[in-house]
Amino acid sequence: MEKHGVFISHRHTDWMLAGRFYDYLKAEGLHPFLDADSLGQGDFPEALTRQICTAPYFLLVLTKNTFHDLSENSWICREIATALHHQREILLVADEQFSWPETLPQEIDSIRNHHYYVFNRETFLQIMERICRKDIRQSKLTGVIDWRTRAQSLSRTYVTSRETIEAEIATLANRFGEEFIQCVREHREYTGENRIKFIHMSCYAASIIFCPSADMVDERAFDLGMMFNVFAYLLKHDDFSLEIVINAPGSYAAQDAVDNEKLGNSSMEANAEAIFLASYYNIHRLIQEDPVFRKAYQNKRFRIMVTDNVMPYSLFQVEYQKGYEENNHIKVDLYSEGLLSNMDRRCMLFFKEEDPDNYNFFVQRYEYLRNVKKSRRLIKENHEQWIQAWEEFQEEMN
Repeated sequence: MEKHGVFISHRHTDWMLAGRFYDYLKAEGLHPFLDADSLGQGDFPEALTRQICTAPYFLLVLTKNTFHDLSENSWICREIATALHHQREILLVADEQFSWPETLPQEIDSIRNHHYYVFNRETFLQIMERICRKDIRQSKLTGVIDWRTRAQSLSRTYVTSRETIEAEIATLANRFGEEFIQCVREHREYTGENRIKFIHMSCYAASIIFCPSADMVDERAFDLGMMFNVFAYLLKHDDFSLEIVINAPGSYAAQDAVDNEKLGNSSMEANAEAIFLASYYNIHRLIQEDPVFRKAYQNKRFRIMVTDNVMPYSLFQVEYQKGYEENNHIKVDLYSEGLLSNMDRRCMLFFKEEDPDNYNFFVQRYEYLRNVKKSRRLIKENHEQWIQAWEEFQEEMN
């Protein structure tokens, strides 16, 4: 007998709605079962019982019709009773007109104890995505769908070029809000709500952001100061914080960025320290001279960390304010030498809600890189030296 991942139970008057669930689950590779009147009439067939008993999940479609004129001999009552008796994983999805009746047959009354989702035309896709990503466990599908299909359905991460991620998926407008980004581009005051709680960022160097000068960095990575302006706008909000980790001069990672031409980070002067020094100097200048950065720094909403650990990737973690938490994500840009453009680099995008394991892994890697105690020691021991080294480097360039 062919095995299925999800048995869809419904009153036959709701067959069109059940078909919508079937189509979605089939597209997700979860091999659903929908009788569609194909099993004939008469006694509750043995074949149907076997399908319920072997499918790991039992999805019940709830509408105002589901329990209307219900008897213990009705098909849907028998389906529910069979699923409960054999302890299937129960998934309940109801439309807006559904409500529990005052009484149910005793053998299915415990169905009330299960959580159910309420959907309308706008939330159907969101609810189904949540069910497929959170409620349906892949371990339950062993022996039901083949390993390749399981691997595909487990993939919750976007992996493609950085250009594709930033141009089509994680665009600035999508991540920060279209109105906000429009105000930044046009240098207009933004008076809307702030949806971003904090940003944590680690990269070889932040010169592209904090020293927006095309003659210091690879021109193909130059963003005309856009991210700097985004940060400056966000820091005006008292409920936003920003933390950045950059590499210390003299570290293996800083030299590696130049030696292997990791584009977007290598100084045009091929000076391994110049990128870091420009970042470090300009950040501290902002803290001293810019009222927005100074206030944020004093309120511990803006912090710079220094590391001498190797960074095989950059991390950009964004967590959102209440009401926008479903967008919490971390973007990982892999460093590779010899690429024609840093936009060709492989880029991964993890959402906290959809892929908590990978999301939390890279958050932990960020914690490892930031290492507060070590960072404070490096800054305390080298602050004056780094400031002086940048000033001397500027004199040489001039």
